[in-house]
Amino acid sequence: MAYETLVTSLVDGVARVTLNRPDVRNALSRTLVAELGAALTACEADPAARVIVLSGAGDKAFCAGADLKGVGDRGTTLQARESFSGLAKILDAIPTMKTPVIAQVHGYALAGGCGLAAGCDLVIASDDAVFGLPEIKVGLLPLIVMAPILRAVGRKRGLLMILSGEPVSAREAFEMGLVSRVVPRADLEREVATLAGTLAKLSPTALGLAKEAADTTQDMEYGKSLRYLRELTTLVALSDDAKEGIAAFFDKRAPQWKGK
Repeated sequence: MAYETLVTSLVDGVARVTLNRPDVRNALSRTLVAELGAALTACEADPAARVIVLSGAGDKAFCAGADLKGVGDRGTTLQARESFSGLAKILDAIPTMKTPVIAQVHGYALAGGCGLAAGCDLVIASDDAVFGLPEIKVGLLPLIVMAPILRAVGRKRGLLMILSGEPVSAREAFEMGLVSRVVPRADLEREVATLAGTLAKLSPTALGLAKEAADTTQDMEYGKSLRYLRELTTLVALSDDAKEGIAAFFDKRAPQWKGK
C-alpha cells in the first residue's frame, strides 16, 4: 500500500514503518496518524510480518509530536473528539497486537512522539535521543500520552516531565524505564536490525502470548494474575509451536514455526 506520510517495507519477517515528514521533524498530522493506524493494522494482519520497527525519517527526530497547525480548528466538539482519538486508538492497539513493535528512536521524541515511543513494546534509543513532554509550555497538556508514559515510568517521574515540560536525555529515560536500551547513534540501525531479526525467528505464538500476558496482568491483582498466567502456560505448552520447538531442540535443527 502506498502512503503519503509513511515509508514501509517487509524483509525477512521484519516490517519497517517510517514516519516520513522529516521537514517538520515527523510531526503527527491527522493524515500521518490515520496512515500509521492503517499500516500497523496491515502489518498485524500479515503473517509474514513477525516484528514491526517504527522509526522516523531524517537526522533530527523520531517524532516531535503533534503538528500544531490547525490544532484548534477541528470542527464541532464531537468532530474534534473523533479527530483527537487517532493516537489514542494506536496506543490502545499496540499492546493487544500479537506482533512486537520496536521503536527505533533518534534525535527528538517529544510530546505525542514521546508517547508513541513509550507505547511501543520495546524502545531502542540512540545516545543522543531527547525525550520530553513540552506541551505545558504552550498551554496544552500531554493527556493522551500520559497513559503509556505513567505506566512506563511511574507517577512521580512522569509528573515531573508533564508539569515541568523539561526534556530528559536518553540515559535518564533508560534509568526511568521509558527506554529499553541505549546504543551509540552510529550503531542504532544495526542494533535494532539485530534485535528485530532475533524476534522474527522466534515463535509467533509465544511472542503474541507474552505480549498478552504483559498487557493483561498490568493492573491485575497478584493472585488473579498468577491464576491467569497458569492458563496461558497451558496454552503455550500445548501449542503447535511449542511441540515444534521442543522437537527441533532434540533434533538439533532450526524450528519451523507455524504460529499455532
